[in-house]
Amino acid sequence: MGLQLKINMLTSAMVNEVKNTTEPLNTYLDSTCRVAFAAYLHDLGKLTERAEIHDRNGQMWTNNVHLYAKPNFKDSKLTHYTHFHAVATGLAFDLIEPWIPPLLTGDVSPFVARSEASTNGADITDSVVNAAAAHHKPDTFLQWCVATADRVSSGFERDKFEDYNKAKDENFNARLLVPFEEYKNDKAKTKNDLKYRYPLSPLTPQSLFPTDDEARTKSSSVAEYKALWDHFLAGLKLINPKDRQSWGLWLDHFDSLWLSATHAIPSATAFGTRPDVSLYDHSRSTSAFAAALWRYHKERASDPDAIVKAQQNRGDWDEKKFLLIQGDFAGIQTFIFGGAATTQKNAAKLLRGRSALVSLLCELAALRVLDGLGLPPTSQIINAAGKFLIVAPNTEAVRNTLNDI
Repeated sequence: MGLQLKINMLTSAMVNEVKNTTEPLNTYLDSTCRVAFAAYLHDLGKLTERAEIHDRNGQMWTNNVHLYAKPNFKDSKLTHYTHFHAVATGLAFDLIEPWIPPLLTGDVSPFVARSEASTNGADITDSVVNAAAAHHKPDTFLQWCVATADRVSSGFERDKFEDYNKAKDENFNARLLVPFEEYKNDKAKTKNDLKYRYPLSPLTPQSLFPTDDEARTKSSSVAEYKALWDHFLAGLKLINPKDRQSWGLWLDHFDSLWLSATHAIPSATAFGTRPDVSLYDHSRSTSAFAAALWRYHKERASDPDAIVKAQQNRGDWDEKKFLLIQGDFAGIQTFIFGGAATTQKNAAKLLRGRSALVSLLCELAALRVLDGLGLPPTSQIINAAGKFLIVAPNTEAVRNTLNDI
């Protein structure tokens, strides 16, 4: 029986090596969690907008449109705004603020707290809310961390993303496609050629079963989204308030809740996109990329203004910023089926017990790596069948710490 770690990189060695941090990486945990959380909820507005939680005729909505919605121009003149879900994200943070760890006062690094802005004139534009909601019109380094992670997670090339960024997303009625049917019916050219969809409801054993796609009205879709919002808000209030003092622990609770509420919400419905990626999966991968991206530049003491410029023109997209860490339980078949597991007596219990032990050891190994590197639970993309995958920053300090682990 053994557990070995194999390291695979998206690309090879880093370029332009500069100063690296000498601080223990676990001291960055809380700050990295905050960046991960901002990226995690960049599309919170896709839930609240479709649930019609916000008054789109009210002053709060009007005041925030120019901050977060994507402006569209013709002949250098503003014609209209799109991507209103970003506006909804900004407003929705106010609705959940009482039940999440402090993000407005106290130590909210690397973001700016309201109290800090009022006492020493810090730039309030670098708040958590702005980092999350400004992903379609980023301006600061922290906002670009989330925006870039969103684009990487979506897998858009530059021209495709620019087209998507101009498209309207008004499809309340889209439902998540079923990957099994897509695989079976590989000749289906459009989503209309597919018969089944996942029901828009909280995660339960029943909701895992797809149903025939049915015609629906906007009002019925709004009611379903409203039920999901109520489910999410109720669950948020149930997370132990004491756990808000531990970002890593609280974020682990929150991840389970977000999975329950958004597992069947399509992540993208504009620009002819096939709705086959859930909002949960997109949120989690965006969070992992944003955390690694911010830490990469933090550990290397990069100049924020230079990074903003490079992100705007993608001048540094060939730089090797991400490290993929894969853990693999070696000899899993031999361990589970070997020795006494092949006997008739209690064979089923032995097989179940050894399978559970494999899962437990891999969970513990992944947690050990995350803790040592100071990364949040959302940086782990996969943990199943004796394997796990973690997205980390590609820095010398991470490599050295990983070797020690």
